[in-house]
Formats: sequence, structure tokens, C-alpha cells
Amino acid sequence: MRLDAPQKIDGQPVRYQSLWLLMRVYYAAHYETSPVTLASLKIRFGQAAGDMRMLVSRAFSDFARWGIAVGWGDDRQMDVRLLPTRGRGKGPFWLAPQEMSRIEVMIGDAAPADARRAIAAFLGLPLASVPDTQSPALDYVMQDIAFWHHLTLGKRDMQDGVFFAPPCAPSAGGPRRQQRTGAIPSFHAAQLCAVDDVQRGIALLAETIVWRRMGDAARTKRTLATLAATVDANRPGSPTLRAMHWIVQAWQAYASRDEAGALAHLHRISDDATLAPCLVYNPRIRFESRNLQALLHKSHAARNGPISARAQSAADALAAFSDALQAAFEADSIELAQHVAANIGLSLWLFWQGALIDPGRRLAAADVQRQALRWIGLSEWICDRFGVGGNSVWNTVFLLRIARGAVPARRDPDLETLRASTPLAVDAFLDAVQPFGAPFSRAKGFWRWTDVIVTTLDDHEEGRVRFEPLQLANLWFEMLWFALHQDGDSPQALHAARSLGRVLPLLPPPDRRFFRDALRLMPREFQREVRLAQ
Repeated sequence: MRLDAPQKIDGQPVRYQSLWLLMRVYYAAHYETSPVTLASLKIRFGQAAGDMRMLVSRAFSDFARWGIAVGWGDDRQMDVRLLPTRGRGKGPFWLAPQEMSRIEVMIGDAAPADARRAIAAFLGLPLASVPDTQSPALDYVMQDIAFWHHLTLGKRDMQDGVFFAPPCAPSAGGPRRQQRTGAIPSFHAAQLCAVDDVQRGIALLAETIVWRRMGDAARTKRTLATLAATVDANRPGSPTLRAMHWIVQAWQAYASRDEAGALAHLHRISDDATLAPCLVYNPRIRFESRNLQALLHKSHAARNGPISARAQSAADALAAFSDALQAAFEADSIELAQHVAANIGLSLWLFWQGALIDPGRRLAAADVQRQALRWIGLSEWICDRFGVGGNSVWNTVFLLRIARGAVPARRDPDLETLRASTPLAVDAFLDAVQPFGAPFSRAKGFWRWTDVIVTTLDDHEEGRVRFEPLQLANLWFEMLWFALHQDGDSPQALHAARSLGRVLPLLPPPDRRFFRDALRLMPREFQREVRLAQ
């Protein structure tokens, strides 16, 4: 084939875009370690060609006419004749090994003395990226950095809780600000630009974590399946990426209430000699593993059963949470630290209330309650100072539960009995959380507990943040209890009961059972209002 004008194959004129793609896969097969991504075509022909699928389709028609087998997809060992044409337009593209010797590059009537530089010049690759001797390291850093750009944008949006691009706000005449892309679209773009399975796996892992945080089980499962195929344990690759794959699998099982499956996935890391060192030397992997183990122990401690076994699970949970907190700071991840600090605070209070820890009551209730609230305060202070947390409302839910938790639990109390309880006062809470009291301002409603909940719900109802059904159910439950305690049979309490009833059908059965039991802490007439609203 002739690369100088007019370009020809076997003496016949050829379509430039088709020849370019053929030369690009030929160049990649000879001099690079990765196939050609769709992003490469978009960079070269994005403005001129417009429709990438049409360009690819025409190119493969030309390849068939020329009798050259060009492959597509991730399995470069597959016989090209067996590849499904569906999805071909997404790439990546590669040249079957047996085709290499069938291609002879000519400029004029002879082969160029330096074929690599000649082909690079034809492709428009920077000549600086073509050394006299092959250097994989130099080739890697000279590749287009679009992958890292999209991945970084996605990570920032993921940190800020922006999972999809927000609608464009009308311009007020001021300077234009860069429109958010959204984490999911950015990670999709990164996957298209990835040059190898490690990069593709990094982007897929990030996308999977976002879907899991959003509570979208179906999309989490689909993305996990793609991730599993990309980081196949039978192929060499990044041990950290493979370990994180099992951790995300474990989280998905935990979210589906499959605790045995979650534990089995975690054991895949410790039982694999190539992955087990990650638990020692990689603090992020250690955090994720110990944090999830702590949640599994916490679930076991909350179940009915022998008190000795539950007490051991409670102790194991606190130990695992403590290890996870240390690992978070070793990993220099303040966001991970805020998550585990909140879990320590709630678990400490729940375990103490249930006499699973300190059964001899060596510690006073007020001291344990203040310490639990201080852990919540640390978590919220980190969110406030470092801008992390993804707009989670769990800290508010946890502190409300702990504040109410000092009240002796009575089944089906009448309204007078409930109102005679003495939950922790807001002023006492503000004193308890020092020196982490900055986020708990009067402007955020910290006058009365009902004001705190109203301010939080207003953020959701006015679209500033998005709460999941489980978070909303917890907020409406706390609103119902505190409204009844504060004002008795009031319009605010009735509204809370009906709002809780409307959100409960959106929850999975285990969560609905939790609220069914928790509602026994309310007067019967308000239990009935919740049921009627469902």
C-alpha cells in the first residue's frame, strides 16, 4: 500500500479514513502495547467525519474488500471471523497477528528506510513520540491524556455528589462557569479513552461505586459484570484493582442483604496469595475490608440470639471500625475517616444501650452519650471543613437517634407518656460536641430538634440535595417522634406520620420491617396514621 498521494492499495485508490484506521492498527500492533481506541478516531476525525459509526462501518467494508482481518473488542485472541458485529463501532480496534506480514508499506515505489517514522507522519502522530528504539514507558506517557482528564473530572463530581450533569442555569451576564459533566458521563468518557484494561478497570470501578452510592442495584450489577470481565483473576493485572473489585462485589452483596456472600468476597482477598499483601501494605484496601467487616459484625450484634455471641460481635465491630479509622488516615483520605467516625459514634451508643458493651455499667449513660455525639461531631466537622461527604444526611439521622436514645423505650406509649420523656436538649448537644461544634449553627435550625429536621428536609424538597428513600424515612420518623414530644397531637406531627407512610412502600422488605418495629415507640393513633398513608 502506498502512503504518499494518491494513496492506493494494490494499485486501487482508497478512502483516506479507512487507510488511516488500517495504518493506525498496524502501527499499534508493531510499536505499541495497546489496541486503538475509539477516542483516537474522534481526536483525528471528530469534526470532519461527524458520525463515527458510519466511518467505522465504511472502514470495515473496505477491510473486507481488501481481504485484511481487523478485529475489535477486548479479546484480541478471538478469531476475527467469530466476532459479533454488534458493538463493533465502540472499539477498541486491533490487527490480527497473522495479518502483519501481508501488509507492505510503500512511499513512492519503495519501502521507506524508517517505516515507523513514515507511518507516524502519515497518521499525524508527534514525531517526538517515535524514538529510535522502542520505549514502552515513553509510549505510555506520550499517549493522549484524555483518559486522565475525564477520570479526574469524574472523581471531583463524585466527591461533590454530582452524579449527572445538572441542568444549565440561565446566564445572568456574569462570567461563564464551566458546566459540570457529572461523574457517570465522565467515567463513561474515560472508558472510551482507556488504552488498556487497567485504565478501563479504574474507570469501571469508579462508575460502579457511584451506582452503588445511588442505590441503583441493577446498574451496579451490570457494571460489576463488566468490571469482573476486565480484571479477570486469571489474567495478570493490578492487584489493587482486583482486590477493589472483590470489595465492591462484597458491598453489593451486603446491600442485597447477602451477608454470607459479602464475607465470602472479602475472604477471596485474604485467601489469594497475590492479593493478601494488599491488606497489609495498601491502607485503602485495608480500610474498605475492615469497614465492611465492622458493618457485618454490627448486623450480627443487632440480631436476636445468645447475649455472649452478640457481645462478641459488638466488640469485633468496634475493633474493626477502629482499625478502619486508622487505615483511613494512613491512606490520607479524610473522606473515609468521616464515614467511619460516624459509624463509631452510632455503634458505641447502640451497643452500650443494649448492654452489649460495658454490661457492668462502669460508664455513666451521659458520658457514653456525649462521647458518641462527639464522634458524630468529628464526622460532620470533617464534612464541613474539607467539603467531603457527598451531601449525606446520615450524620443528622445518627445524632437525632442518639439524642432521643436516652429516652427509655416503651411499647405503644400513650401521648402523655411519650411527652414525659426527656431527650437530650439541643444546648446540651452543642456543649457535648465541642470542639467540633462549628457545623451545628443556629442558622441550620439548632434551636429545637424539629427545626433541625425541617431545615434538612427543606434542602431535599427544594432540590439542593437528593436524599434516598431510606434517609427520608429516617428523617420523617425522627420528625414524628420529636414533634409529638414537643407539641403533642399537632399538624406537624400528623404531616410527619403521613409523609413517613408514603415513603415506606419505597423501601426493601428488611427496612420496612425495621420501621414496623420502630413505630411501636409511637402512640397507637399515629401508628395508624402511618399505615393509612401507605
